[in-house]
Amino acid sequence: MSYKTWDEISLEQKVAARLLKNHISLHRLNHAYIFEGVKGTRKSEIAEFFTKAILCKHLDESLNPCHECDHCQRIDSGSHPNVFIVKPDGQMIKKEQIKSLIEEFSKTSLESGPRVNIIYEADKFNLSSANSLLKTMEEPGEDIYQIMITENVQALLPTIKSRGEVIHFKELDRGIIREKLQSIGIDASYANPISQYTSDISAAVEIANDELMIEIIDLVIDVYEAMSDPKKSVIITFLENGGKVIADQSRTEFFLDLMIIFQKDIIQSKLKNDHICFYSHHFLIESLSKKIDLNTAKDHLEKLLELSMRIKYNINKILAFNELLMVLERGYKNATQSRRNPI
Repeated sequence: MSYKTWDEISLEQKVAARLLKNHISLHRLNHAYIFEGVKGTRKSEIAEFFTKAILCKHLDESLNPCHECDHCQRIDSGSHPNVFIVKPDGQMIKKEQIKSLIEEFSKTSLESGPRVNIIYEADKFNLSSANSLLKTMEEPGEDIYQIMITENVQALLPTIKSRGEVIHFKELDRGIIREKLQSIGIDASYANPISQYTSDISAAVEIANDELMIEIIDLVIDVYEAMSDPKKSVIITFLENGGKVIADQSRTEFFLDLMIIFQKDIIQSKLKNDHICFYSHHFLIESLSKKIDLNTAKDHLEKLLELSMRIKYNINKILAFNELLMVLERGYKNATQSRRNPI
């Protein structure tokens, strides 16, 4: 899902697109950039596009790289001799990696034109490698540019931050993620909850294409439908299909997060707020919201949030889910019974 134009980037990162495009237009490139923002903001894809815009000899009138020339093709394949990539070696970016980079920059380039270095997870410098990097920033050399990508800009040395232009990438709008999912054929009943679960568009697409994750979304609906039906057992409904949830930590967290989102929808319904996530199931949400008072709905949400924290530790998942679902079921069904048979 690489970018083809500045306009595409602007739809997701308007400020970053404007700043970077202006630097190309005015021929005022900084020697060091720091792309910072949370996971999923597509900093890497934009760094690649920006690199193409720096090296491509056939920019169109809107300053978009052609994506067809030898420069663009070699950047795509990772074989351009003027583009250097640094990624952590294990848990750290090591001094030896930066020394190798400095040596490359000190050599005469095999090919004329700008040289670009992209450093991924730049917050993983150790002190030695960070100090070595400073040398390349203090004396960058002509037509040499660095792009550092990080989710934790505060971990960078102040001296590094002061020598690079920080470009902030904002979390993607959930509507953009939802539209992307629907554009590749994902039904709205799945696209909306997935877009609320993650702001990482690549992760959202991966979830949407995972049959087990889709089944987990269906299980959330089944569990809440069982809470609405006096003839169904919530715990049995979960146990019949919950093995796929218990078996994997990421699926467990996904299930709980969607349960939390659904419970929030119930609270929103009680507050007469139309902005709900599972809008394809608004009749079920409205029905459940009428069964309990607001304080009980909030208490259920607290129970879900509490388990979502506990589940990260070594606990008996089956027992924990049974206890949670029993509380939720009593809340909805006992409240209904008490209104039918007031004491």
